[in-house]
Amino acid sequence: MISTTTRIRIKNIINRLETKQLVTLEERIFLNKLSNVSALVSEWVASALGPEARSIDSD
Repeated sequence: MISTTTRIRIKNIINRLETKQLVTLEERIFLNKLSNVSALVSEWVASALGPEARSIDSD
């Protein structure tokens, strides 16, 4: 279960990814760690990054 504060932080970072704004390395690491343990966060990130990111991960 993700806390409300964490969910808001995740959504903020993902929104910036989608709009091609600055996302720090620390924020990307944070998203990566959470997406490894949460299928929901993993789906959010995959949706934000699009199909190109999925093909990179599978290579």
